[in-house]
Amino acid sequence: MHDVVIVGAGISGLLSALALAKEGKKVLVLEKNDYVGGVCRSYKVDGYQVDTGPHMITRTESGPLRQLMDNYFDVVPNFVPHGGYYVRLNGRVKPFPWNLRGWFNFDLIPQMDRLYLLKTLFSVSYIFNSGSDMSKMSLGDLVGENLSPSTMRFLNCLSYFMTGSSMKETPVARFLDAEHYKSQSKNLLDKLYNILMKEGAKDQMYPKGGLNSLINAVLSSLPEKRVEIRRGEEVLRIEGDEVKNVETSVDEYSCNTVVYSGFASDLPQVFDGLPEQYMGSLKKLYKVDALTVWLGLDKRFFARKGSEIWADSDPYTWVVPTSNYDPSLAPKGKQLASFASMLPKDCDIEKGKRKALETIFHIMPEIEDHTEMSHFQVLIPEKAVLTVDTVFANVRTPVAGLYLVGTDTERRSMGVTRASYSVLNLLSALGEDGIL
Repeated sequence: MHDVVIVGAGISGLLSALALAKEGKKVLVLEKNDYVGGVCRSYKVDGYQVDTGPHMITRTESGPLRQLMDNYFDVVPNFVPHGGYYVRLNGRVKPFPWNLRGWFNFDLIPQMDRLYLLKTLFSVSYIFNSGSDMSKMSLGDLVGENLSPSTMRFLNCLSYFMTGSSMKETPVARFLDAEHYKSQSKNLLDKLYNILMKEGAKDQMYPKGGLNSLINAVLSSLPEKRVEIRRGEEVLRIEGDEVKNVETSVDEYSCNTVVYSGFASDLPQVFDGLPEQYMGSLKKLYKVDALTVWLGLDKRFFARKGSEIWADSDPYTWVVPTSNYDPSLAPKGKQLASFASMLPKDCDIEKGKRKALETIFHIMPEIEDHTEMSHFQVLIPEKAVLTVDTVFANVRTPVAGLYLVGTDTERRSMGVTRASYSVLNLLSALGEDGIL
């Protein structure tokens, strides 16, 4: 009998397994696929090593992943600084405006729009002091409709990549959270100062060796004889109150605690008897598909480290030349680049792929004749899209001994960082419940 059974070996499940094992628990991880890592892994395509979508890990200096690494990792990945962010808009490319000086020089959008947005930013302090909940106010509601089309494209593009939703649905709080996380102060003026004066995303990193290096670091840090990972076992049913019985496509297992790291909205499919109100709240969690186009280029077109945000393109595109961070990800003398975009709801996938590739070649026609490898991925990057209406699941469920972990239990940040926050929340709950 195991102390804890973890359902799913994505990054949230693996980080949970590592932490719980280091805290003395005997852990079993059940994964339905024949690989681990979920949407946080790497694999080879025609001599190139692609990740599951482009990933930059944020808050590496003092954020949640750093806390987990300091406490539980025996092997720590090597990280390479991301570099700058650049915006392509109206046919031009300029550095992302992180501070006041950058904003005043950001002439990709009209000067009057820049002044209006700056004025709006300061007005947030009055809205905040009036008691308004910034997580329930959308960016679209805040800025209104008095902006030029190019500025609206820019803001919409940022919103989609930060939350998976448009500016009409993206909470203002998401932008404040993104810019200010080190200080524990709740003073909004402190947060505004940080937004206006910061130098850039200096704490964002890419793991050298690709996402596999992060997964391998977790696997290498698992204590011997305390963690068992079973691949190719889909969990069919979870039963019981105090002592749980987990039935898979292969076997049955008993434990005292189950940590479910799949989609929280899918929990009712494997656990009968959840309260109706709770199941109704889980149904409100929704997700979007993301498309990544990987191109292997026979020469180098992207000279610098850093990524580009294409607000000009349809669909909006985030471009990350990953081989600039680690040349070994591409054959010698060649370049690997990823182009990520959101897929509209009910989109024809094949049409979406063709449109995305056509968009890339329209924006950068010079690379079409130098593309020797193209690879498409349709992924769900976050288990729950962050909107003003999203009510995230809690790591605790109404069932004693049954917990959730993953990006649908945490609204802060995105990707690996968001997953790491959820793991810390899980550990805190287990401690408060006397399990740790």
